[in-house]
Amino acid sequence: MKSSIKRRKRAKVILTNGIMILIMLFYLLPFWYVINNAFKEKSYISLQPFTIRPEIFTFDSIISAFEKMNYTTTFLNSLIVLVLSCTIFVIVGSMTAYGICISGNKWLNYLYVFFVSLIALPFQAAMVPLVSLLKNLGLSDSYLGLALVYSAMFMPFIVFLYTGFMRSLPMEIMESARIDGCSYFQAYVHIYMPLLKTITGIVLVLRGVYVWNDLQVPLIVINDPAKQTLQQRLYVFAQSRIGNFDLVFAGALIVCLPMVILFLLMQKSFIKGVMAGSIKG
Repeated sequence: MKSSIKRRKRAKVILTNGIMILIMLFYLLPFWYVINNAFKEKSYISLQPFTIRPEIFTFDSIISAFEKMNYTTTFLNSLIVLVLSCTIFVIVGSMTAYGICISGNKWLNYLYVFFVSLIALPFQAAMVPLVSLLKNLGLSDSYLGLALVYSAMFMPFIVFLYTGFMRSLPMEIMESARIDGCSYFQAYVHIYMPLLKTITGIVLVLRGVYVWNDLQVPLIVINDPAKQTLQQRLYVFAQSRIGNFDLVFAGALIVCLPMVILFLLMQKSFIKGVMAGSIKG
């Protein structure tokens, strides 16, 4: 009886691992296809799309794409937008959730329910009013305007995450802080924000990756070629070089490489943060 149970468990583990391996290969195949063909001349891509030999390996496509995309300037543009967006995400999202949780005001709770319901609102429905509002405020074609659009898109979800996490914290923390003479702002900065490291990390990773990889919003907001983001520049670069797959693959690789490197460096922290957040919730 025990041996049959062990065999069933072993078969279940093998089946689960097999499915996970297939899923992993499914996701890795496109990435390998890009890497493999980014270091070839165009003539070899159609002949050997999934393999590469040392004699045909070359950095020429990478160097050419780097120069023609003006990668350094465009990378800084994307970095500025990412930093501005993430700063607004954390400060506004955490302070909004803090006010909702600490005040205990029923009207704020009603406002929170309405705010969270905006998660279901598609961006396309608010796209035209947002762009019109940016033009009226003089923020069109600017880094701040782009960051504000991302904030409008993601703030309901971010407030939802922060509020759910804060509500799991005991109110005795605030009561003790007030007895010790802390103002509400001091309690927010010195007590609550350190406790929100886990959820802040999750917000930065989930929404930051989206901001970095997004193409739709920059195409709508940014018209100045000098302020284009990496994804926007890659789109223009690929459109102007239809058929030059060596340059397109090389451009795609150098655009996604920063996020891949960041994830590889921080994957342990990210996994720990997600697990801690799920246990805390």
